[in-house]
Amino acid sequence: MTQSPEAQRGGVAAQMLVGLVFVAALFAALYWDQHLRNTALETDESPVAETDDAPLAGDNEPPAEAEEELPVDEEAPPADLVDETGAVFSYLPVGDLLPESGPGFVDDTVYRDDIAFPTADRAYLNSQVYRYGGFYGSVNGMEGGQCNAANFAYPWQDTFCEKRSREQALCPGGGHEGVDIRPASCAKETHTAIAVEDARVVDVRRHWVTLQTADGTLYNYLHLDMGNLDVSFGDSVAKGDPIGVISNDFYKSDGTSVATTIHLHFEMYENYVATDGEEPLFTKVNPYLTLVAAYDRKLRGE
Repeated sequence: MTQSPEAQRGGVAAQMLVGLVFVAALFAALYWDQHLRNTALETDESPVAETDDAPLAGDNEPPAEAEEELPVDEEAPPADLVDETGAVFSYLPVGDLLPESGPGFVDDTVYRDDIAFPTADRAYLNSQVYRYGGFYGSVNGMEGGQCNAANFAYPWQDTFCEKRSREQALCPGGGHEGVDIRPASCAKETHTAIAVEDARVVDVRRHWVTLQTADGTLYNYLHLDMGNLDVSFGDSVAKGDPIGVISNDFYKSDGTSVATTIHLHFEMYENYVATDGEEPLFTKVNPYLTLVAAYDRKLRGE
């Protein structure tokens, strides 16, 4: 039976409506699926794919964080050197003498870089004449006895070319021919002087002992207790061997005693060249920085 035109148009309209509904449902499904994916990405809760690479149950600990690379610091400054009392070792520049005590002599040479320091325990390099207990201590307001605590403190101070009546090739007008080493205390005949390197005893007289190394360097030790030495003329000594105890023995050539403080006067003979190209002069040189370097090694236990 043939449908009427009205019936045919109604059927077509129904089919179109069904098609529109289907398309609308399809678009709604696609939209909802995309919405779920976006939500999962925003909350970082997307499921883990079930593959051979997926973690096993119980292995869901968070991944280890990468170690933070720390910035490289600049080289740290060296730690302060301290002696056995905890005092920080320091020293004034070479040639920097007390006011009114002399011209000084600037010689920044470290003549021997492996010697021992010439006292067995701690020591203080400073003036025996222009400080407490010295004949001219009042020049700088340092009146009092040699046992004043200020004499036994850092910084060290150079005394080479202090004013003296004796001639000295490197000191204008004459001056102190070595440096003075004050021992750890003002106790007499208590503190030991030692050989700074392997040497031979080549002189013992009045108030000094002289050591000479195989290559010719000379060391003079003055004001030891000359009646209680550990060495004799001609002896060979090894670096660190005792020479004697520090005292205040001091005599003129006629045997007359001269007053001085308890200290070790230390001298060093080396070939000295004032200007490049000149002939070397074998003379007493300023051992101040050589002793600074030796004391530095002593405090480091080297």
